[in-house]
Amino acid sequence: MWLPPFFSFLLSERHIMRSRTIIQLLVFCASLITFLSSCKKDSSNPVGGGDPPAVKLIAPSNLQLVSFTETSAVLSWTDNSTNETAFVIEQGTDSLSFAPVKTVGANTDTATIAGTFLTTNTYYFRIRAQNADTMTAATNIVSKTLMPAPSNMKIVSFTSTGVTLSWTDNTQNETGFYIEQCIDASAYVRIDSTQANATTRTIAMQFDSAKTYGYRIVAHTASRVSAPSNALSRSLGSWIYVAGGSYQMGRNDGYKDERPVHGVTVAGFYLAKYEVTVKEYRTYTDATGKTFPPAPTWGWNDDDPIVNVSWNDAAAYVKWLDTTIGNGARLPTEAEWEFAARGGRNSQRFRYSGSNTVDEVAWYYLNANGTTHRVGSKLPNELGLYDMSGNAWEWCADWTGSYPYTSIVNPKGPLTGSIKVFRGGSWFDYGLTESECRVETRYAYTPGGKTSDSGFRIVKTK
Repeated sequence: MWLPPFFSFLLSERHIMRSRTIIQLLVFCASLITFLSSCKKDSSNPVGGGDPPAVKLIAPSNLQLVSFTETSAVLSWTDNSTNETAFVIEQGTDSLSFAPVKTVGANTDTATIAGTFLTTNTYYFRIRAQNADTMTAATNIVSKTLMPAPSNMKIVSFTSTGVTLSWTDNTQNETGFYIEQCIDASAYVRIDSTQANATTRTIAMQFDSAKTYGYRIVAHTASRVSAPSNALSRSLGSWIYVAGGSYQMGRNDGYKDERPVHGVTVAGFYLAKYEVTVKEYRTYTDATGKTFPPAPTWGWNDDDPIVNVSWNDAAAYVKWLDTTIGNGARLPTEAEWEFAARGGRNSQRFRYSGSNTVDEVAWYYLNANGTTHRVGSKLPNELGLYDMSGNAWEWCADWTGSYPYTSIVNPKGPLTGSIKVFRGGSWFDYGLTESECRVETRYAYTPGGKTSDSGFRIVKTK
């Protein structure tokens, strides 16, 4: 049978496989055309009977605090959507906790929040867009303090006839600064003032060496005052009054025996400004006939902290001292020690006692050159206590034990035990790291044990 040349080509043995492929391709194309025809939009229902897709609601951005007074806050922002029904304005007293304070209509990019805003507080704001279906994430957070407190207050010098203070001025609209003083943690009272833009002040007065003096600074205008600066304390005498208070003892990111963090409340007490020195301990052994401890490898220096004394030695010393001064001399409890090392009520939550920089406040493994150093030769902490971090470990009254999971008042540790606590780190550091000088770090040793880096400090109750 005669066939046209084209069909003869397709049916030839040589091209039979290629022809089948072409036929399959034609069948696939026909099926695809049929499928696409079935998907053709119905003019009466643009999406074939379903609901139209939702348009995403986009969060507002670029929030700014345009103005802020004692009675109002004016905010502005960028509206990034066209389908919101309102904006919700949220306010907080920190950067984590917020509550709605006002709702404004759609297509708005500014709002005024009326209220009573205190000069001593910091206020935080953020905004969300919402419609019937959703609420967006919040904008950036803006915050403001009407009159920021002075900061970085320092006691530059403290003598029997005067004190010099310095601070950082954080506002531009004060009319002056008040200097406030407390004595032995009594209420603060204003004792002096300065003009605007001042950052230092010297006050001439007579100081009682038996008392502890605290200072802080506030900025003011004719009608308002700021929150106070950080507070610091100093004493001319050898004792610092530590006003009672509450704090969170321990740390959760440290050694197992420093956990759990738990609430502690301690009553007020006096703590020695310095660790007991070699000279002071020699006075005791001379008076009692006790044996003076063996010298460390570097020898004895009168103004260094005494070392090579056991807990039993320290307990005997404070018993003798109590008969001498008659004011309830004793070793500090571990809870009292940590509260004082943290700065007591004046605490700025430093990592070490008085600073986040260990070299400023502590003689430790990397800077001590293998020896103790003169007490008080580093910076003090917020209470005016020296060497609470580094130089020599300090024996505490407590037997060592695990921390409780609940808050406790005036804890004294376990009733019995086999090893006693010492705190604060030393020139050596058992861990060979500045971490051992942290205010939370705990170590313990047998009551009769002596080391070349263990000393002590004294508490008195009145």
